[in-house]
Amino acid sequence: MMKKILMWTLYAALVGILIFGAVNRTAAKIEPSGKPYAESSEGLSTGFGRGGSGKNEQPGGFEDEIHASNLEEHEWVTLSGVISSFSAQEMLAVMDNGETIYVAGRAWRFALEQGFDPRLGNQLTMHGFFENGEFEPAKINNLSTGQVANLRSETGRPLWAGNNTY
Repeated sequence: MMKKILMWTLYAALVGILIFGAVNRTAAKIEPSGKPYAESSEGLSTGFGRGGSGKNEQPGGFEDEIHASNLEEHEWVTLSGVISSFSAQEMLAVMDNGETIYVAGRAWRFALEQGFDPRLGNQLTMHGFFENGEFEPAKINNLSTGQVANLRSETGRPLWAGNNTY
C-alpha cells in the first residue's frame, strides 16, 4: 500500500512539473500586451516575401515580414491611376499624382487568386495606407472591368493571413 502511495505521489509531482513548465513557456512567448510575438510589430512573422507592397525588390523572397498593421491606426488613402505593366509576379501602376506603385509578393498572388484580371491601360483605384514609406494596398478596384480584389481588413491585417479576429 505504501508503495502505491509513493508511486502516485511521484506521478502527481511529475505531472505538476510538466504543467508548470508548459504554462511558464507559454507565458514567456507572450508579450505584456497579451499578443504573441509572431503577430506584434516587434516580432517576426513567417510570411513569404514583403506581403506585397510597393518595395522595388524581387518579389516572392523569403524575408521576414513585420506587420504593425494589427497594432496601430493607419491613415487610409485612395489612389487612382493606370496599370502600366503586370505579370504573374507583380503589377505596376502609375498613379494620377505620378507615383509608381508596385503590388507584388503575397498580396499580388492573393489578388490573382480572387480572379483579378488586369489589362494594360485599365483605370484603377487602390485603397490602402502607407507603412514605413511603402504603400500597402487593402483593396484594388479595376474601374475598367469592375473587378475588385480585397487584400486587407479594415484594420490593415492581410486577409491571406487567415484568422482575422483582431
